[in-house]
This record gives sequence, structure tokens and C-alpha cells, in this order.
Amino acid sequence: MYKIGVVGQRDRVMCFMAAGFSVYSAENAHEASKMLTAAKNDGCAVIFIVPDLAGEIAEDIKKYASSPIPAVIPLPEEGGGYGITQLKGAVERAVGADIIFNQK
Repeated sequence: MYKIGVVGQRDRVMCFMAAGFSVYSAENAHEASKMLTAAKNDGCAVIFIVPDLAGEIAEDIKKYASSPIPAVIPLPEEGGGYGITQLKGAVERAVGADIIFNQK
């Protein structure tokens, strides 16, 4: 059975354990890259990653873009940032228009 994982700083991701997610602690880009691989190897079909680390390992995340599993998803953050930018781009590709932010 597939799992859901979360990669990020320990204090930011421990709360996801309460929801049954597998947590992979990473304090910097190097650790995040290693934990992303570990989550994939542990059978995570969906891997969420905190936005600041996602921006730092964007090239590693792109490696998984063409395969259905795992889906690597940056967590959106308030006020924009890497996660929101990625979400906006994915919606525009899927729908053909910006239906979330209604910007031209």
C-alpha cells in the first residue's frame, strides 16, 4: 500500500504525523534531496515538501515530473512563493486558464 510523505524541517512537519503521514526531516537542501529519495524508496506515492526546500531542490523535483508516482507537491504558503507558483502553473496547464488567481 502506498504512503504519503512530507519532507521539511522537523518543527514544520511533525504535525503531519498525526494525520498518518510519513515524515522525513531535512534542515537544508542536501538533506531534503536525500529525504526525497528516501520517501520514494519507502513507497510514498505522494510527497509533500515545504516550499523553501522545494525551491532549493527544484531540479531534483523535476526528475519526478514525468512519472505518475511519486507525485512531488510543494506545500503552498501564504503570500505566494514557490508552492503557489507551481500550483498556478499546474492549474493553467491542466485547465488552460488561470482560474485560481484570475490574473492575465
